Amino acid sequence: MSHTLTSKSSLLLAFCLLLPCAAQAAALETSSHVTEATIYTDRALVTREAKIHVPAGVHTISVTDMPAGLNEATVRVQGKADAPVKIGTVEVKHEYLTELANAAEREKAAQIDSKTDQKTLIQGEIEAIKAKQDFIKSVTMAGADKHDPNNVTKLDFTPEKWAQAWNLLQTGMNETNKDIAARQIAARKLDNEIAALQEELNRLQSQQAKERRAARVTIDSAGETDLTLVLTYQTSGARWRPVYDARLDTGSGQLELEQYGQVTQSTGEAWTNVALRLSTAQPASGSEMPRLSEWWVRIVQPYLQRPVAMAQAGRMASLKDNLMQMQSAMPTPPPPPKMVEDKPLLVAEQVEAQAETSEYSAEFKVPGTVDLKSTQDMTKLYLGSVKMKAALAVQTAPRLNPQAYLFAKVTNGESYPLIPGAVAKYRDGSFIGNASLALMRPNETANFSFGADDRVKVEYKLITDKQDNPALLMSNMTIERQYQTKVQNLHKEPILVTVFDQYPVSSEADVQTSLLEDETTAGFVKDTDNRQGVLTWSASYQPKEEKIYTIAFRVKYPKGKIVTGM
Repeated sequence: MSHTLTSKSSLLLAFCLLLPCAAQAAALETSSHVTEATIYTDRALVTREAKIHVPAGVHTISVTDMPAGLNEATVRVQGKADAPVKIGTVEVKHEYLTELANAAEREKAAQIDSKTDQKTLIQGEIEAIKAKQDFIKSVTMAGADKHDPNNVTKLDFTPEKWAQAWNLLQTGMNETNKDIAARQIAARKLDNEIAALQEELNRLQSQQAKERRAARVTIDSAGETDLTLVLTYQTSGARWRPVYDARLDTGSGQLELEQYGQVTQSTGEAWTNVALRLSTAQPASGSEMPRLSEWWVRIVQPYLQRPVAMAQAGRMASLKDNLMQMQSAMPTPPPPPKMVEDKPLLVAEQVEAQAETSEYSAEFKVPGTVDLKSTQDMTKLYLGSVKMKAALAVQTAPRLNPQAYLFAKVTNGESYPLIPGAVAKYRDGSFIGNASLALMRPNETANFSFGADDRVKVEYKLITDKQDNPALLMSNMTIERQYQTKVQNLHKEPILVTVFDQYPVSSEADVQTSLLEDETTAGFVKDTDNRQGVLTWSASYQPKEEKIYTIAFRVKYPKGKIVTGM
């Protein structure tokens, strides 16, 4: 009996000791919002804040409304409060929703409902007008008889009233037909708008839109206080890519490279008043060095060699044709319209983003705050401009196209790399075309092409074409050709001109090619940029100066064979 009482007393004591803990570990709930985001080229580091008033003791705070696309392993929590607060465990819970969680989806769904209601009203109006139309038709079918077979009076259509009655009926029918047509047009327009909205809604709907995350944070507060929790995490639902405007002033020889960031975020929630940073760091490239594996070399089957060689020759010929078409079809945009001004207007200044650089990357802090909806639409943000001294020069490859092209060689003088992106090029204010910028590390150089230079005249022609067809069957066929390039500077200033030409190289043991150096203009650089068979001549041309270059080569191959590429 004594043992039983002791056991009951122990259980009662243990239960009483647990009561304060249960009271202290109260569950609290609060919402959060995005305050900062650092966007990379394939992901974002997001910062959220959640504010809540907490009593003293141990509590579990559930931070709701977090997006489903966050990387749960990257969630970190910090806190700020007036009283001492200890942060314990952090766990992320999945919450599945029955309604649309995405604000953008709810907006699209509401627009679809509104358009559908409008269409329903229009259909009702059409039915009412058709009833009126049926009545007019019934009057017309009744004719001018005063009585029907049952001797019931219908319409008093005396001959003198027929014209008036017919005009009234015709006018009424025309008006009803027009009313029906106008409403059918409005209904079709609504159908198109509903279809477009439905397509946008389908695009927005995803698994993320049907669920969300909640971060549950255990804290121990020394006293009652207002607590601010700061949560950070990575998400794949945001990205940015750089775009550039390269503006060349040929008079001053300066190139201004304007930098923009095209940002998109589809995390499932709208970002409002967010402090934004765009980073050139590339976490997508990974942190581990790739591992080399075995490098196997195999012999290609003989029957494949000839088709492959012919296919390669065909691709080279097609590439040459495409290059000539592209270079000759470069459009010339119309001049911008002139503005008539009564007084000088002040030019609006663009505020540059603040660049914070490190040894390996840069972050652009966008001025102020921005609003970004969760859509696939791009938002273009101005980051700043880089001014570079441009060394102007002309290059020409007359074998492909007898046209000179202006190039600007610049050096990245910034302390951070310019990461790859699309470039829109302008020469003296005129749009030239689009290109791409490769990675430019600090102090690296790049050559921008700024279109055709019509003040450098280029002529290209074949001046020698000999072919030896020997009588002996076992002898080799021999082809010798010589081409001439004539270049003249029509600028008022000296300019550096580089001429590119080439001679054929052989990929077959039976085909021998050689450059005839005695008949080729001296001073060339051979195999330029590691391109076998490519020659270049570079020289400064004075105004109106003309230079002539020749290239000669020989090709030998067995008689009876067919050589492609000539």
